[in-house]
Amino acid sequence: MLKSRLDRLLAPWVFVLTGILFNILSAVITHYFIGLNNDQISLLDREIGKKQVLIDSLWQSKTEVERKKEFFVLLLSSKPDNPSLAETFYHDYLRQVLGNYGLQDFETRMQQHDPTDLELLLDLSSAAQESIIASINNTYFESLELRDAKMPLEADNSRLFSIAIFLQVTGLILVLARDLRRR
Repeated sequence: MLKSRLDRLLAPWVFVLTGILFNILSAVITHYFIGLNNDQISLLDREIGKKQVLIDSLWQSKTEVERKKEFFVLLLSSKPDNPSLAETFYHDYLRQVLGNYGLQDFETRMQQHDPTDLELLLDLSSAAQESIIASINNTYFESLELRDAKMPLEADNSRLFSIAIFLQVTGLILVLARDLRRR
């Protein structure tokens, strides 16, 4: 009686059915759970890429502010042929920097000082560059947070992949073991 129960439990169809179930579980893990994680990883990678593009753009803005500051220092320190045109460009640039970088506290200084005041230009440029650097730092830290959020998903994928491989190999061994049981 014990032998007949054991024979039924170790029947070839039990090995085949168990092996097939293991292979199905392996496929579900691989294609569903790992797929979901890969979708989230892809979203995080896109966000990280956007942050990097923003950092590059901000860095370019910082460089542009520096170059324009140097340009206006040279322009205003020399005697331009058309001083009113130079002052107009200079004033427009200062207004642009005020608007783009939220430096409204310089608004009163701009109205009180000589429109070609180099000290105002230097202070405003420094404040704009500091604002840009702060934005770069914030964006970089956001990027680091996204990278940190990606790491557990990659670890989960690695663990799930190992489990899926184990189930698949075990399932194949069980399917092949049915032939050994017949002998």
